[in-house]
Amino acid sequence: MLKPEKMVKVSVVGPKDHFETVSEILYRLNLIHIEDPVEDEYFKLGEPFEKAGVISKSLVQLRSILSYLKLDPEKFIPKRKYREEEIKAELDRKLEEYRTEIGAKIDKIKELQEKIKALEDELKVIEPLKALGIPPRLLKDYKTIRAFVGFIKADPSPKIQSITSDYEVFLKDYGKEYVVAVFVRVEHAEEVYRVLQELGFREVTVPDIEDYDSRIAEINSEIESLKQEISTLEKDIEDLKAREAELMLAIEEYLSMELEKSELPLKSLVSKYAFVIVGYIPAKSFDEFKSAVESETNGKVTVEKLEDKEFEPPTKLTNPPGVRNFEILTLTYTTPKYHEIDPTVIMAIFFPLFFGAMLGDIGYGAIIAALCLFLKRIFKTEGWQRLLNIGLYSGIVSVFFGFIYGECFGPFVSVEEGKISFFKHFLWPILNAMGVHEFEPAFDRVSPIGIKVLLFVTIVIGIFKILWGFALGFYTVLKEHGFKEAMLEKGSWILGVLGLACIIFGFAYNLGVFHYFLGIGPTEGSGIPPLPLPGVVKGWQQGLNAFYLAALPLILVWFVLFVMAEVPKMGAMGVILAVELLTWFGQIVSYARILAIGLSSVYIAFVMNFIGVGLIDPQGMCIPVLGVIVLIIGHLINLILGVLDPGLQSLRLHYVEFFTKFLEGGGVLYKPFGRIKRFLE
Repeated sequence: MLKPEKMVKVSVVGPKDHFETVSEILYRLNLIHIEDPVEDEYFKLGEPFEKAGVISKSLVQLRSILSYLKLDPEKFIPKRKYREEEIKAELDRKLEEYRTEIGAKIDKIKELQEKIKALEDELKVIEPLKALGIPPRLLKDYKTIRAFVGFIKADPSPKIQSITSDYEVFLKDYGKEYVVAVFVRVEHAEEVYRVLQELGFREVTVPDIEDYDSRIAEINSEIESLKQEISTLEKDIEDLKAREAELMLAIEEYLSMELEKSELPLKSLVSKYAFVIVGYIPAKSFDEFKSAVESETNGKVTVEKLEDKEFEPPTKLTNPPGVRNFEILTLTYTTPKYHEIDPTVIMAIFFPLFFGAMLGDIGYGAIIAALCLFLKRIFKTEGWQRLLNIGLYSGIVSVFFGFIYGECFGPFVSVEEGKISFFKHFLWPILNAMGVHEFEPAFDRVSPIGIKVLLFVTIVIGIFKILWGFALGFYTVLKEHGFKEAMLEKGSWILGVLGLACIIFGFAYNLGVFHYFLGIGPTEGSGIPPLPLPGVVKGWQQGLNAFYLAALPLILVWFVLFVMAEVPKMGAMGVILAVELLTWFGQIVSYARILAIGLSSVYIAFVMNFIGVGLIDPQGMCIPVLGVIVLIIGHLINLILGVLDPGLQSLRLHYVEFFTKFLEGGGVLYKPFGRIKRFLE
């Protein structure tokens, strides 16, 4: 799971007259990821098979129809599958039927829609002219007078007055501007037009009609008639869609497959008599692949393994079904290279744990899980199914932590004798009725000691994850470049982070955190001395201890290795980069967000419960309706934040604080020649 599947590089070589047969075989096997070919003086890129042009034309027409019908193959869940022979037998007839029955109707609908648009544009001209109140025959066709009709932002009369006094202006309000008709003598038309342009004049063409009202009535009637015709055509199309949707998508899949097969030469090298295909297949499938190709071509085509010094195959992730859901999160960050660690299984473990530890509420977690189960019945595509599965797992883990924390829609709030009380466990009302009055959650994260312990635990998790990340990086570099490079590049940082961890542990020991867990070391105000170390002087906080002393050699060795790695590359400037060790300290502390985000959610829920219960309290304000509204809206907002914040912060803790230690990325995802059939058997 932590490594991509082992691949081998292969060549498929044979005579050109077997090329189409090989295309069919390779597509059916769905194993070879074809490498981009490099031309030379003997071999050039091939040209598609002869059938490609006809298939491509039919596919374009069919996809145009599917697009109009809003039929997406990725989102459509087939109820049955068709045999390829069945599709071949019906292909030509069905394509012609779709062209005439659907394509022609679609073209007719587009034609009618264009007519409606033209009529609506005409209405946009007629209606303002009607508001002007001048008959259309009086707005044009003068010999000695120029008429300007259109829209304008302001009254042009004052400016026209400076040009000539022999004019007429008719102006009416129309929305945010004016509709205007200006009449001037022809000799002044050019100057007046410039004035109108300065005022934002937009001229309109006066339609050749006799009466506004009668033409508006005609247009509205014609538009209504065209819409009815469109409605009839659309109903016919919808009826045909309901009957033929699955078959149309099956034909689209078949044509897509045939086109991909016929375009294989574009990914291959050919000479006058032969072809060469180079690619990668899973090592475990090599014998099956070789046997199938050679036996089905009677030995005319050969398959051989290739040795390549620059072996950079595509990455095929190999994860079990439950873990596979989290590949979407890994691939959102990057595609691991073939030689790198695949962190999906680690993400599958820690993402829900971090999410649940932050949210940690039975009510919120149950709603998230139930909502994901509901949405899984609506969104059937693979991507949505994977995301919703992640949400489901995270919701379940949140419920688990909710039992530990004793929280269900935040801490419980109750009213006794007019006083609002805060209870630490969601089962308190039931237990109290049973006579159990002293009941604490397994872990109270809002108590002072709970906050300190959880802070320490999150920092320990941060130390562990960062060291784990560098260890994975050490393994990757060791495999590729040897022990020396691995030690200088990753091992030095392991020692440096261990040194930081010792400093943190020393500080925590002196504060009494270890006494809480193990019963050793000082506690706050206890007067217990620090770990006895002969000749050690008092130091940070209560005194130096073994952790502080262990940090010193670790950091010294780290610094020596760091200098050995950086100075040859950057000279003396490389020493300055040693301050980068503080970056890792910041990333360790960054894991405290698991505590911070969780506490913020708890206190928001508590405030909403406090206000809501206070409004419902009969001895208080007694506004139960408002109290219920506050509780519903408040918890809804907190639920949304409870999904976004833990989700984003969990991703950050993996992407920034973990993946960067070992995952360079930039790999190519394994995409074999072929496809998994959805509508065909």
